Amino acid sequence: MIKLFCYLLLISLSLKGFAQNPSLDSLINQIHSLAKQNQSFQRDTVIISKLNLLTERTINLADKRADGFLDSLLRLTNKTDWLKGKGLYYRASGKKQDRNGNYTEALKLYSKASEILIKAGGDPSDLCYTYILTGFVLNNNGRPDKCLEYMEKALPLAKMSYNTNNLCWILDYYGDYNYYDNFGIKNYRKALSYYLQVESLLPRATSANLKADNPHCIANCYTQLGNEHLAAHYRDKALKYAQETNNRVVIFAIYSDLAEIYENKKQFAKAIEYRKLSLEYARQSGWMEIISRAENQIYQTYEMAGDSGNALKFLKAYKTHEDSLGRVSVNQKYAELEADYNFVKQQTRIKTLEYEALKQADEKKSLIGMGLIFSLLVGIILIAYVFWNNKQLKQINAELVQKNEEIQGALLKGQTIERKRVASELHDNISAKIASLRWRLEAINPSFQTEKESKIFNSTVEALSEVYTDVRLLSHNLLPAELELHGLAKALENMVKEINSLGKANFSLSISTHDERFANKIEYELFSVILELSNNVLRHAQAPEAFIALTQIDGKLQLVIKDNGIGMPEKFFKNGMGLNNVRTRVASLHGEIDFVSLPEKGTEVVVKVPVV
Repeated sequence: MIKLFCYLLLISLSLKGFAQNPSLDSLINQIHSLAKQNQSFQRDTVIISKLNLLTERTINLADKRADGFLDSLLRLTNKTDWLKGKGLYYRASGKKQDRNGNYTEALKLYSKASEILIKAGGDPSDLCYTYILTGFVLNNNGRPDKCLEYMEKALPLAKMSYNTNNLCWILDYYGDYNYYDNFGIKNYRKALSYYLQVESLLPRATSANLKADNPHCIANCYTQLGNEHLAAHYRDKALKYAQETNNRVVIFAIYSDLAEIYENKKQFAKAIEYRKLSLEYARQSGWMEIISRAENQIYQTYEMAGDSGNALKFLKAYKTHEDSLGRVSVNQKYAELEADYNFVKQQTRIKTLEYEALKQADEKKSLIGMGLIFSLLVGIILIAYVFWNNKQLKQINAELVQKNEEIQGALLKGQTIERKRVASELHDNISAKIASLRWRLEAINPSFQTEKESKIFNSTVEALSEVYTDVRLLSHNLLPAELELHGLAKALENMVKEINSLGKANFSLSISTHDERFANKIEYELFSVILELSNNVLRHAQAPEAFIALTQIDGKLQLVIKDNGIGMPEKFFKNGMGLNNVRTRVASLHGEIDFVSLPEKGTEVVVKVPVV
């Protein structure tokens, strides 16, 4: 049966009439040679690996043979008892749906592939690449935060392999994250540093896409940094390699960049010429995401040129494609895949903790009652046993204190689980919807009748961006895993890193208690206090810089948070709900808090909490 299949595979690989592509031709020749060898499990697994690579590359290139190769991959994996092969088939199927714009289905298939590849074990490079593809789907659907999480998960796996493809894709995304406007960073020098790292790794990479895309990305950075000579050199290099390998996506991107250059020069006729070329190659790629982008870009160029008729035509086409991509449903599907099991598990645990807390409270009351009755009887019957009875009461009291601490611990765990659930809901549902809404508004380039209407629209987009930032910061720091696993110092380091990535104020951090752990309640409450005060700096202080210091002095933890902003009015400290919550948390730790704020000088908050 396997021999017959390999014979049929040889016939399908021998089909003529397709454009030459060195990387595809090399793979086909390798599979030819393997299929002619004697059957063995080792041979079949190697064929599956190479056939999967061939399938995914032809899908990338919109090659008409891709569906046939995918079908051959399915049939061969069904005939070979190799778990990893099934994972590769699911990933290739996911890539097909990804390219066709069926993002929800692609996400489901990538998740299935990851699950199988984790079970299969062995070389982690295939699992690593699956994480990268999953991240790209989430990024294309308004979730760069989740994409970054997948890149961080993939990074240690990528470093294990001599082949640098995966490491290059991760570094390339870090470059994109710092380059493109929609991420809100636009740090072109930092982006260039990542792209140049990719360039240095290309000799050990095998991806034709990387070798065409990387010089294109470097060219973009040099254009933004004003070095058009180097930009033209890298752009020509990218275009030449993309044409040699028939990489339509990179050709689309290069022509799109050229169109933007002419737009900035107000040479709209030349810009439209390049927009038409970029749209042509986008359509040839068969990638719905790229086609949608090309239609959006040419619509905006026609609008800038004053050609409302063509602008409307392409706007309608763009809207039709966007609706078909179903970005919101992708975020909902991801939330389902990630949260369903954990949510049910957490709810069950919360109910268990609540029951245990009530049960312990009843036992406490019962013990108190028994102790009082016992002491009263002993006092009436035999006064001589007063000292002995006093000793017993102290013991009972100590037991009650211990029981109370256990109840408090159970309640704190229950609150912790609930905060995790709320953080997940904020991050995966509300944040996704805000991001999607913001993305859609940013994609619109309307013509307003009055300046007031334009200001209202722009302020709405800006407000949505601020809300997204607030929800993102809150969800990331509502209860970070580092707080439970590594303690307050590590959690604060990650929080400051997250805040600084927003670009609103630069926070510095000084901690003298790095290696120490404190009671769960102290760490939990102090982290919440610091988060609330830091959020006040971001929202109200208008401060370019802020400082957080945590030290231990004479048996007390001392927290100092200060900024160089505009200062806060006195009524803010008296009536602010957030600061009232801060006072309550500090009081629960038997601590003290002081506020000092001067106009145009900034604000300083000092908190002292006993730890012994």
